[in-house]
Amino acid sequence: MAQNTSEQSLSVIKTQATKMHRMLDEFQVVDNQSLALVADKIKSVKMLSKAVEEQKKKFTDPAKAIIDEAREKFDPIIKECKNAEIVLKQRAGAYMQAQEDARKKEEEKIAARVEKGTMKPETAMIKLDAMPEAKTTVRTDKGSGLRMTKRRVAFIEQPQDVPDEYWIIDEVRVRREALERDKNGEAQIPGVIIREESSMVSV
Repeated sequence: MAQNTSEQSLSVIKTQATKMHRMLDEFQVVDNQSLALVADKIKSVKMLSKAVEEQKKKFTDPAKAIIDEAREKFDPIIKECKNAEIVLKQRAGAYMQAQEDARKKEEEKIAARVEKGTMKPETAMIKLDAMPEAKTTVRTDKGSGLRMTKRRVAFIEQPQDVPDEYWIIDEVRVRREALERDKNGEAQIPGVIIREESSMVSV
């Protein structure tokens, strides 16, 4: 019964929406009389929009309640799982990096001895070949895998040295402060002007 009532309400709204489309196709503001009708037509459009929103809430509100309850129950656990994954990856990465650093350090020691003449090149090659490779990939019998990848990342260490062409203007702040200066009769921000623009509002 409730579903039939809902379908009837939707049918009425769709009919009204069709009439609104027809009105938009036919109605033009060409004189003072038609101008005076605009406010009434906007009011009817707003009433239709409000009616649609009310009907929509009958569907969305119960769904939102279910979603909110699900988020409250499960999101904290999901967050903990994601955090656990991050921690485990960090620990694995730290170990792999330490292994790689140790290998590089040992390679440097061997190279230094060859340069000093305290180790023959052929002996150095044997030692280097005998060194275990630092693990960058791990696979388990259960089919799980983990691989350490590397990528080059740019960091801004000296922001004051970055050329002006790479800086972005904070337009929201500029507009807010420019209007405040205009309101208080203060000197305007260089490069900014205040301009009046027209817009229509229902009253």
